[in-house]
Amino acid sequence: MTDMDNYPFNNAVSMAHMLLLPYVPQAGVLIDMTCGNGHDTAFLASLMNKDAMLYAFDIQACAIKATQNILAKQNICTEHIIFCQGSHDDLVSHVDRPIDIVLFNLGYLPSGDHGIHTKSEITIKAIKICLNKIAKNGIIMIAAYPGTDSGAREEQAVCKFLEQLPQKEFHSSSWRPVNQIHYPPLLYIVQKRG
Repeated sequence: MTDMDNYPFNNAVSMAHMLLLPYVPQAGVLIDMTCGNGHDTAFLASLMNKDAMLYAFDIQACAIKATQNILAKQNICTEHIIFCQGSHDDLVSHVDRPIDIVLFNLGYLPSGDHGIHTKSEITIKAIKICLNKIAKNGIIMIAAYPGTDSGAREEQAVCKFLEQLPQKEFHSSSWRPVNQIHYPPLLYIVQKRG
């Protein structure tokens, strides 16, 4: 049984993890599009099927290293994890199998250079590629951070794009805290219809 204390309802990333719990063990191909400090990669790797393949992408070498470090600290085997440094829109285009789960955690690396952050035009391009590669019933989760000017622009662009997805092909929804001050992270959820 999973400890529900690890999945509070006040956090977009925790919500994404909680919603993905039943799907990760069944997935064959998983992608952490922005591996950052490694928490999403560790979550996926700890639950994935032993025959699954997990891709961990980030534009920063320090993020790839941080992810490898957290996996090592948690004794998570990396045999079926492919680490790639580069822009996520470029990297995902090279994945040649249908993708079951995609996880985006937008913004900047909290412990890194805040001047390096995801950008709406590249994020939208990456989402479009994922939509064309996602398997039937596959899921794309996008945590967006509207608390900065660039983050707000990116979140608005993602929302506008997802609102226009054809309903006959995709379920698209969002989750957001309604009583938090400032600008809490939002979660967007897309599932390809079966």
